[in-house]
Amino acid sequence: MAHHLSIFMENQPGKLERITRILAEEKINMRAISLASGGDFGVLKILVTEPERAATVLREHKVTVSSRKIVMALIDDEPGGFHRVLELLSSNGLNLQDCYGFVLESRKTAAIVIEAENIPDAEQRLVAAGYQLLTDAEIYAL
Repeated sequence: MAHHLSIFMENQPGKLERITRILAEEKINMRAISLASGGDFGVLKILVTEPERAATVLREHKVTVSSRKIVMALIDDEPGGFHRVLELLSSNGLNLQDCYGFVLESRKTAAIVIEAENIPDAEQRLVAAGYQLLTDAEIYAL
């Protein structure tokens, strides 16, 4: 099962740079990033090539990090593409805890990273609806 990392950090100059420096020095590549600020603090979500090793290395540097299970689905890069995924999940009682996406091929394919309360059920519903899910290896190789 694929994972992304959630990092709690102070919202101050240099804090994000410190995290990216640690990952760069360890030759761990970031594939996607999302940053949300809540005033003095924020939460950084990153999808990296080696999530277990990245979490270990960051913890060794006293960074507050947790590894969270995700599923990544390919969706059509068109109006309503993301809405159809949300409609499917919400109509089946699946609540999203976090998500972010990015375009893989303009006007054709996008990828949506989903952190949900019940990942196995989300995966099952997405596959049953015809969505292609990326394997762990495909996710980390993007």
